[in-house]
Amino acid sequence: MRDQVRHDNMGKLKSKELRLTILMILAMITWGLSWTNAKIVGNYGSAPLMMFWRFFIASLSFAPIVWWKGQSFKITREGLRFIILNSLFMTSYNFFYFKGTQIGLAGAGGVLVTTLNPILTTLFSALFFGGILLRKDIVGLMLGFFGGACILKIWDLNLDLLFQSGNFHYIMASFSWVSVTILTSRSKAVIPFIPYSFWCFALSTFFSLTLALNEPILDVFQYDGIFWLNIMFLGTGAMAFGTSIYFQASVELGPKKASAYIFTVPLTAIGFATYYLDEPLILTTIIGGFLAILAVYLINK
Repeated sequence: MRDQVRHDNMGKLKSKELRLTILMILAMITWGLSWTNAKIVGNYGSAPLMMFWRFFIASLSFAPIVWWKGQSFKITREGLRFIILNSLFMTSYNFFYFKGTQIGLAGAGGVLVTTLNPILTTLFSALFFGGILLRKDIVGLMLGFFGGACILKIWDLNLDLLFQSGNFHYIMASFSWVSVTILTSRSKAVIPFIPYSFWCFALSTFFSLTLALNEPILDVFQYDGIFWLNIMFLGTGAMAFGTSIYFQASVELGPKKASAYIFTVPLTAIGFATYYLDEPLILTTIIGGFLAILAVYLINK
């Protein structure tokens, strides 16, 4: 009887993991496409304006999910602390994300940010939260930083080029997202991930609004269908769906395993940017991306 119960529990666990794996792959595809979406909407207005509408749409589209899942919108004081901190870093990430795509190549940003994220998450977890670095992890970190150096073309780098290429904003976006990943994984003890996701989106909407007070917020209703197609995908697809699934994985699998799925994003980011934006395939970006993906594989092997 015990063996049967244990077998049934193992089957349910594997089924749950398979479902989460499929959802994570779909979520990462939406993230890959989001770099192209961000580049397109960046032509219509400033980063704070795009941030506000992205978070606003995400909040509206995610609110019914909280109700459908039977979750409460109520949060504890301790949960609120996690939400405030995470929302600040999500706002920071989106600011650098939009600014970077406005200045630089969407494909390069998709490779650099999404490969640095799991590498920096592993490093920060080890340095500040007692994580253990094995030999393979150290090799992976070295490969990852070599890959990042190739993408940045570190041999040609100077301070002016770092800003003009958008790479500074991409680096800052990576640091912001590492904080989001770690905070989310540690929030599971005090708040379920569904209301956590909703309130993070809602509070980020408020933070973005404070940055966009001097922007023509309502002018977006005069924009064409291309803008609305892309901003709706950024809000509902990449954020409400993609980010919430990532939050769920961070809670159930831990930050290290969840961030491993990000290695699928660089390939789709480059593919979508090349197809829709006619961005060139740069050899150093491809080499650097390959090294970084190998690094993420080693770290999470």
